[in-house]
Amino acid sequence: MGLIDPNDLRRDVALLGQGARLFHGTLRENLTLGAPDATDAAIMDMLRRMSLVDFVERLPDGLDHLVQEGGLGLSGGQKQGLLMARILLRDPNVLLLDEPTAAFDEVSEAAMIEMLGRLGPEKSVIVATHRPAILRIVDRLIVVSNGRIAMDGPKDKVLAQLRGGEAAA
Repeated sequence: MGLIDPNDLRRDVALLGQGARLFHGTLRENLTLGAPDATDAAIMDMLRRMSLVDFVERLPDGLDHLVQEGGLGLSGGQKQGLLMARILLRDPNVLLLDEPTAAFDEVSEAAMIEMLGRLGPEKSVIVATHRPAILRIVDRLIVVSNGRIAMDGPKDKVLAQLRGGEAAA
């Protein structure tokens, strides 16, 4: 890690953890924290990809809507979607996502998973989750039990082992 320039890490890796927050400021300010040069067109395109454009267009002030600290007044799914849009506007090569769909209803979760699945092979997405729906976009599955790696391998192989009740060493 000592050979990697910290600026490269900040540019190329994005983390969406469970503790991520929206800040007091406009939607535009919140969404462009990591991408200050993002245009309104780029922001709206990302909101469209996140299925949030209708929500934002219904707000009287649109992108200038004032967000309260922590996203007070927004639903959990709206907050999570806006946080995901914020990191995707940065266009990182590696996404580290901790329970990215936990705050979504089934429809929003499906839209998020579909969008993540379309990111393409040039992006690496690492997901920590308990929700099985997101497994359809993963290639490799690592099962952690009691803080240790219990299974690791191609998704289909690991799922077959889990269905068969195989225990990992």
